[in-house]
Amino acid sequence: MYEKENFDDFVCTQCNHIVRKRIKNSLQSSLALTICAILLYIPAMIYPIMEVTKLGVKIESTILEGVVSFLNYESYFIAFVIFTASIVIPMIKLIGLLFIFTSLKVNVKMSKNRKIFMFKFIEAIGKWSMIDIYVVALLASIVQLDEIFNIKGGIAATSFALMVILTMIAANRFDTRIIWDE
Repeated sequence: MYEKENFDDFVCTQCNHIVRKRIKNSLQSSLALTICAILLYIPAMIYPIMEVTKLGVKIESTILEGVVSFLNYESYFIAFVIFTASIVIPMIKLIGLLFIFTSLKVNVKMSKNRKIFMFKFIEAIGKWSMIDIYVVALLASIVQLDEIFNIKGGIAATSFALMVILTMIAANRFDTRIIWDE
């Protein structure tokens, strides 16, 4: 029924599906990564994500202040995109992953299919949170006129990028077969 391809993987001769060995301590490591990401989300929201120097005056702004300033300039679409990609999606990811992981240890009345759907949704939206970091990196690399006009990423940019990366690793590391083991 199965052909041995290498030491860890098997290929089913009937459906050609690769059957992989289970990831050891998948739930624990994914939960630990998610908790670390939650801890990084706090400085990502509190500290400045971007430092703009205009004619020698340094102006720092957090993600939320950036959204508010775009609203003040009546750039509603950009404000919506930044708010969604930088605040809503990471919050959905963090709460969703934490809920799925803890629901496997605490008895929660939710179907396994719904947990799998939730996990796949979180995995699909995961990379869209990096849009903020791309914008800051792009602006910082393009706009460099020393003290006249300069843009740099703040400490929140590092925290935010690490938070997104940790949630992506947590989702990737999680073995969804654990959900079906209940």
